[in-house]
Amino acid sequence: MNGGSGRIVTVTSVGGVVGQPFSDAYCAAKFAVEGLMQSLAPVVAPFGIDVSIVEPAAVASSFVDSVHRAAPGPYAAQQQAYLDRAATSFANAQPADEAAETVIEAALTDAPRFRWQTSEAAVRFAGLSISDLSGARVLDVTSSWVR
Repeated sequence: MNGGSGRIVTVTSVGGVVGQPFSDAYCAAKFAVEGLMQSLAPVVAPFGIDVSIVEPAAVASSFVDSVHRAAPGPYAAQQQAYLDRAATSFANAQPADEAAETVIEAALTDAPRFRWQTSEAAVRFAGLSISDLSGARVLDVTSSWVR
């Protein structure tokens, strides 16, 4: 194998580790990106390439403005409750420049790891679904599949 070095840093979301009501397409896409990167990491590691994902929680941006309300129907009350909760989350959202600091750290660190959260809120939320926040254990297992 050729020696080399490099780093791939992909921004996903805590929505890639915790499915959320009425965000099914978004979460499915983020879960897919996380799976793609997790699958890629052990394949490119022997070439000196580190793969990292960055998982923000709510970030102050226009993202929440893209939420579309469905027509009234049997799920309207559930959707409204979810939207109310989302509005509270985004009211306390992490500033975008603060989240970007984690992306820069993941790209430049001398101690790369697979999984990075951008805030304590992201750590807590991702921890609902995964206990291996750095991704080291799963990468040890999947790396053994390609050795």
